[in-house]
Amino acid sequence: MRGQCHQNRTFSLLTVTFAAGLLLSACSDSGSLQVMERTATASDQLPGDVKLNDVTLDKVLLVAEANGKKYFVGQGNEGPHACLITVPTDGSGWHSGCTDATKGELVKTSGPDQESSILAADGYDTKELEASGWTKIHENVLVSDG
Repeated sequence: MRGQCHQNRTFSLLTVTFAAGLLLSACSDSGSLQVMERTATASDQLPGDVKLNDVTLDKVLLVAEANGKKYFVGQGNEGPHACLITVPTDGSGWHSGCTDATKGELVKTSGPDQESSILAADGYDTKELEASGWTKIHENVLVSDG
C-alpha cells in the first residue's frame, strides 16, 4: 500500500507541475519588442520633419525599409508602449500610430497613399494576416497596399 500511495503522490506532483508550467507559459508573453533591445545608431534617427504631437519616445529604431518607405518603431518609458512610424523615402507624407497595447496586433496605421502598416508584438501569429494579403517585412511589421 505504501508504494501505491508514493506513486499517487508522485503522479499528482507531476500533474500539478505540468499544469503550472502550462499556465506560466501562457502568461510569459510580456508583449515586449525584442527589436528595441539593440543600441540605436545614426541611421535610427527620425527625419527632422517628423514630429509626434504630445508623444515622447525614449528610443526610436529603424526596423525595416520596403516599398520606398522606412519603418521606425519607438517606445517610451511613460506614455505609449510602442509607436510605428512610416516615413516615405521621397519625403512625402509620413504617418504614425501609437498604442498602450502589449500583445497581439499592437497598432495599425494608414497613410495618404492608402498603404497600411501593422506593428505586432513578438511571437504574434501573423499567418492569418499574411493569408489575407499582408506582407511581413520584419518580425514585427506587416504592410498592405490598402
